[in-house]
Amino acid sequence: MKTSSSRAFIALIITAFISASSGAAIARKGPVLPFKPGEHLVYDISWLGIIAGEAGLHVNRQFIHKGSDVFELSITSRTTGWLRDFYAVNDRTVSLFDINNLYSHRAVIRLREGSHRKDKIIEFDQKRLTVSYKVNDKAAEEFTITPNCQDPLSALFVLRTLKGQINVGQSLSIPLFDSKKNYDLVVKVIKKERLKLPQGMVDTIMVIPKLKTDGVFLRKGSLYIWLTDDEFLTPVKIRSKIAVGSFLASLRTHRGVKINFIPYEKPLKKN
Repeated sequence: MKTSSSRAFIALIITAFISASSGAAIARKGPVLPFKPGEHLVYDISWLGIIAGEAGLHVNRQFIHKGSDVFELSITSRTTGWLRDFYAVNDRTVSLFDINNLYSHRAVIRLREGSHRKDKIIEFDQKRLTVSYKVNDKAAEEFTITPNCQDPLSALFVLRTLKGQINVGQSLSIPLFDSKKNYDLVVKVIKKERLKLPQGMVDTIMVIPKLKTDGVFLRKGSLYIWLTDDEFLTPVKIRSKIAVGSFLASLRTHRGVKINFIPYEKPLKKN
């Protein structure tokens, strides 16, 4: 693989993930939510068994935004170790998620990958059903959206509120806007599986989102997401098959959410 192609591929691995207290949070006026401020998930991102970077998924705080009660969600990704000197990636997405109406108000996507710089601002008007989309210093453009529309990050969190609808063999539809496209994100529920992670075994539900734009999930290739099979639906593993091998995001540490890890059996001691 040529050097330029290698760098582009490494960036793809890291940014693919760009595109969370032991109890559920209760919004002041709204539904019970399976996540709340203080939830922090950190993942190792590897390619062909080599650790390439790390990603963090966070519920940072709760506050009032233009009269609406919101959670500030964020996801970060960066290269680590020797790879950072070779190709530095430091991306961050922040989303304001309405905890009563379960839709996005705003998303700011900041990409820093080698010499590449890109900033996207998505402002939703959920009453007028329009969205303002701005890239770098270009003039903002306005598009029409469907009701209860999500940004690429809030889509993951609204999926976590749909426990009663996540049944093996069925598909879910989530309205989504990104990169000048408004469409229904189809999420297929594939199977239940007990994963073996370093922390222990965990029962999960595997889903496949069918994205049409770059965002929190990778659209090129096949993408698989494992959510804990409980009321929290916490993402613990993400895998994507791409042109050369596959990348894997695996949960390393978590805080502010309960995950029911099943301990491995200890081998019997020989007499």
